[in-house]
Amino acid sequence: MSKKNILLSSKAIPSDQIGSWNVLLTNLVKKETSFFDKIISPYPSSVIERVNVPVETNNILTVFLSKFNSYYAKKTYWKKLKENITSTEIVNVIIFDDIKILQTINHYAKKARIRKQINIIYFIRGYRFDVPVDHRNNIYNCIDKLVIQTESSYKIQLQENHTIPCEVVLLPNGIDSKVFYQLQPKDKEELRHKLGFDNGKMYFLWVSQDRPKKGLSIVLKAWENIIQKHTDVELLILGTHNEVKGKQITWLGRKKNKQLARYYQSTDFYIFSSLCHEGHPLSLTEALKSGAKCLASDIDPISEVLHDGDLGYLVKNPHFVDSWVNAINDVLTNDINFNMNNTDLIKLYNDKEWIANFKEILN
Repeated sequence: MSKKNILLSSKAIPSDQIGSWNVLLTNLVKKETSFFDKIISPYPSSVIERVNVPVETNNILTVFLSKFNSYYAKKTYWKKLKENITSTEIVNVIIFDDIKILQTINHYAKKARIRKQINIIYFIRGYRFDVPVDHRNNIYNCIDKLVIQTESSYKIQLQENHTIPCEVVLLPNGIDSKVFYQLQPKDKEELRHKLGFDNGKMYFLWVSQDRPKKGLSIVLKAWENIIQKHTDVELLILGTHNEVKGKQITWLGRKKNKQLARYYQSTDFYIFSSLCHEGHPLSLTEALKSGAKCLASDIDPISEVLHDGDLGYLVKNPHFVDSWVNAINDVLTNDINFNMNNTDLIKLYNDKEWIANFKEILN
């Protein structure tokens, strides 16, 4: 039997939207347009000819029928998938972070008696499945191969669920080293000048959406304390919908993913103040590869991403304002070793390795 790789995505791929896994997948298909035989997703902004198979998921009939059939909301994915399966093929069905699509494909494939032809490879982009523990077995039993991003994620799922009845594979994020890379001191100085930054100041960059779990409110309270002692520092805030105002604060609005690189490259420190368990934080990884000295919440799996603090400053008790005050004061007044000069940032979490390992998973 021949083999085919079909991606089912709840987000349009390729995508021009700010995001995490949709950015990774968009970068992947731009580099290798034939990586997937088909991409079944909502209408993308740009189409890969003979690969994209658009679906419509929010029409009135679908919304109505979904009230009576939990699988119906994603049934269009099944219909498009089935059209692309022949009796002589084994199909790798790749799903990123959509439990409803997963359960729908598993359900209808069994009903059509072709489940053995389908190998469901599910990428969980969070730390664990965000459903009650007693519902998780139903999810695991739909999966042939579960792809996680950190060892911490595997351990917590096994601890909470006691068993994972499918194969598990580890695949950390991979970042484009041609976009996100560390500048030489002279180039960094020139970039800061272009951006209108003061080379006599120390800059701290915070990047995320303005959701409470990202910890911006705590960082802002800490910053009020910091500027009482330090007049030569500036906090750059990027990614929020709402403008953030304050003394020694510059709000940069929202930028597309590739536009972020120059801000990571030009800053002195990157603040990752997440108050929750993450999957494998994309912005933190991008900042790290761009040479920013990272201060990050000491919450699994963030500590694993930063090699247990060898590649960054881990802030214990990140829900406490004083923890951030102490951490920022520490890096400003002491010569903290961030190990940046001893690490090959180009090889660290690079996209070439990610793509190669992704291919291995499909094989």
